[in-house]
Amino acid sequence: MGICRVADKACCGRNAFEKTDIFFMNLIVDIGNSTVKVAVMNDNAIVMHRRLGNEPTDGLAMIVEDFDIDACAYSSVGKPLPNLEAAIRHLIPNTLKVTGLTPTPLLCDYRTPETLGADRLAVAVGAAACVPGKPLLVVDAGTCVTYEYVSADGHYLGGNISPGLGIRLRSLHEQTALLPLVGNDERVPTIGYDTPSAIRAGVIRGMNYEIEGCIRDFKRHEPDGVVFITGGNGFRFANEMEVERNESLVEIGLNAILNYNCL
Repeated sequence: MGICRVADKACCGRNAFEKTDIFFMNLIVDIGNSTVKVAVMNDNAIVMHRRLGNEPTDGLAMIVEDFDIDACAYSSVGKPLPNLEAAIRHLIPNTLKVTGLTPTPLLCDYRTPETLGADRLAVAVGAAACVPGKPLLVVDAGTCVTYEYVSADGHYLGGNISPGLGIRLRSLHEQTALLPLVGNDERVPTIGYDTPSAIRAGVIRGMNYEIEGCIRDFKRHEPDGVVFITGGNGFRFANEMEVERNESLVEIGLNAILNYNCL
């Protein structure tokens, strides 16, 4: 769907990471595994950012009424929401659905882009838009924990996927006969003093050690590299790490991809 609405705006084929004098009001919709997030972006600035509730279609219509939207990009990696996708296209005709096959400012080295989650690609593009020309590692700690790698010369190299915090806690309960389901909002001791605290300590500290290990390995190979952390659970692991914290990398990346494709 790479159609330039106004040919004389001369945006086709440009580097989406470069500053221009052309400003679009874009609506960005991130349909994730757990939530639907929307952002309105003017150039590269986030004008509005919110999560939609149980009736995301109604919330979307209200946002479109409040802003003069030029175009929309959305990605969907959660359960299908055909009514929401139809509403997006109805409300904003100039709409791009981003997938792993969508052209982006990064060159994609992933061998099976048709299987690549759009959110993974978007966080990589978003990080590169924030810090171009540097080796990058993006840790996205949401439903899953993903690790995305970008080279200094603008290649998306690929990444790794592991279970997120909720999946780890639930799997211990569901795959064993006696272990309870515990939450992640209580104190995490160094050594568990009962079974629930032992699970919390093992799962949360284990996930923290995993993230720290990936960052340490990346910095060993790329001393000048930059590490970003994002996602719903990302910031609880970032307090003592030398990382850039940014909760909007998916939205920033989708916006850069939309501008690159010149809708």
